Amino acid sequence: MGIHEAAKVCCERLGILAAFHRAMNHRTLTVVMFHRVLPAEAMGGADPDYTISDALFGQCLSFFRRHYTLVGIDDVLSARDGRTTLSGPSLLITFDDGWDDNLDFAVPYLAVAAMPALVFASADAVMDGRSWWWQEVLLAALRQGRAGYGPLWNAVPGEGAGPPASEPVLDLLVRYGLRSAEIRDEALARLAGNGAIRHMLTPARLQALAAAGIAVGSHGAAHLPLTMIDDPRGDMERSRRILGDLLAERFSNVLSFPHGCTSPKVTSAAFSAGFKLLFSSDAVLNRLAAGRPAPLLGRIEIPAAQIADVHGRLQPQRLATWLFLRRHHLGTPGALAQAEGASHE
Repeated sequence: MGIHEAAKVCCERLGILAAFHRAMNHRTLTVVMFHRVLPAEAMGGADPDYTISDALFGQCLSFFRRHYTLVGIDDVLSARDGRTTLSGPSLLITFDDGWDDNLDFAVPYLAVAAMPALVFASADAVMDGRSWWWQEVLLAALRQGRAGYGPLWNAVPGEGAGPPASEPVLDLLVRYGLRSAEIRDEALARLAGNGAIRHMLTPARLQALAAAGIAVGSHGAAHLPLTMIDDPRGDMERSRRILGDLLAERFSNVLSFPHGCTSPKVTSAAFSAGFKLLFSSDAVLNRLAAGRPAPLLGRIEIPAAQIADVHGRLQPQRLATWLFLRRHHLGTPGALAQAEGASHE
């Protein structure tokens, strides 16, 4: 253990980090972001950047209980509307995409801890009858070295010999996302394996998750970066329609931007599409103005590599510094102004 890490351990054990947190973050809402939760023995092949073990997840919940007031999305919406206020430091637990393992492995821990949570589901992925999600198959092939970027790009028809250099993975996703399901299947089926383990929640299992008390919001329809498609509002409206029809009053009218991609134009379109509250992937603490959150909230990803030791056990000092020392933020300049205007139209 290095000097820097030892200092963190001492500060955590002496209560210095907790005292700092209570003093500095008492007017904030922290929104944490998870994706997949799996037993340690089942994590092989899952993206390590977006997957934590169920045991580590349970340890995170215990940490949250010690240091925060846990709130649900209804609490946040009520405070946003001015009907109530939030007292910080508050924390909201969220999940992105709508992974099937959320129901089997995250929900039981949340139930035992009696903690609320919110899943942002990608509508098309939930409604897809395939056991495998084409985006996970594509990205897994890249990260595991089973297919090269160039061959994957050229495996589907489209204009251009290659993508721009700025966001190559996002460009690849958009290239595939704009093709028909049949074309994607032809390009990716050989990489999908036997499909024995379903990636995403089915409609019935999403309903079961909502029935278990987990709130469900939108993560877009196609799960493509909304800044890179021609009709972002149409995508968001379609997601509201699909999920609203599926869940009725159990659908929460909130959205997180797929891949964290937003802009003032997309933010305004999201409110025009009818969403009441938006979530970005900006890793900030959300400052509460008189107990009221902004209409656009940042979220902090919880990656196992940053908070656990080599055996997968939570290191409280790492999670404390990962969360407590973030900068405070009230919306996003430009985007917040657009959002405020749209939300009052």
